[in-house]
Amino acid sequence: MVKQISLALVLLLLCSDIVLAQRARGAVQEDDRAARKQWEEDQRADEYATSLRRRDWLKDRLILQLGMGTKYPVMGSNWFGFGAGAEYITRWHASAFLTAGFIPGHKDPVFDAYELDGGMGWRVGLAYYLFPKNPIHLGFQVSYGTVFYDHEADPGMNDAGEILTTRSIIICRGYEFDVTISYLSDQWYFLQAIIGVYTIGNGKKDGGNSWGRTNDSWKYDILEQKYVSLVTTDSDNANQAIPPVGIVFGIGIGFAFEEFFPDETEIRRRERENSRSGKPVQGQRRPTVR
Repeated sequence: MVKQISLALVLLLLCSDIVLAQRARGAVQEDDRAARKQWEEDQRADEYATSLRRRDWLKDRLILQLGMGTKYPVMGSNWFGFGAGAEYITRWHASAFLTAGFIPGHKDPVFDAYELDGGMGWRVGLAYYLFPKNPIHLGFQVSYGTVFYDHEADPGMNDAGEILTTRSIIICRGYEFDVTISYLSDQWYFLQAIIGVYTIGNGKKDGGNSWGRTNDSWKYDILEQKYVSLVTTDSDNANQAIPPVGIVFGIGIGFAFEEFFPDETEIRRRERENSRSGKPVQGQRRPTVR
């Protein structure tokens, strides 16, 4: 009788171990299925968050820029300005930008005895970008500020009657209309090429500067009784100064921040990305879903 009871107890213990093992295995399998299901849901959510139908690489982007030539902030007859600026692209793909920079002084490329004077420039403008779902964006912009510069042909003399060796700079202000080709995706970098047309008027020759435009490349010659050019021209015609309308170029690079004011879908995607990379997930205010 005792042997039978002992055997029954052993069998009961074996059965209980088997049942517990089955339950543990089932719990592990259930956890695996839940983890797999969560992973699949995250994958679908990521695919939707980055899908072509909702992706907008222009929306609410702040860009810090460096460049040379027009927009950064000015182009000259034989050299470029170098500058920096900031631009913010809104969710409607229109942007506003402000740039400022300097024109470096350097040796005259034609006459080694002369130096070319340097200066400062600035630009403020508005732009509109196309193709938000493509990393290459065609854009149009209008701006006002220092749009062109040149140097006086004759450096003149000082009070002691000595001939100066630095040709003074003439910086023209006016309006400019540009076409741009830009690269901007979800990456941090921004590239831009610019071609534009400026208008600065003819200054004193046409009765003076007007509509915020300045072109001080003319002077009145008392002997000849007419306005003549202050700058070096491609011909001996003294009636050719800085052109009132001209073509300019520029290039720029920049650092693009992530989308400001992201919607709920983008916030969740960033949280999942941070979680996978081990970064702490910071709490953010949840805006209304677009």
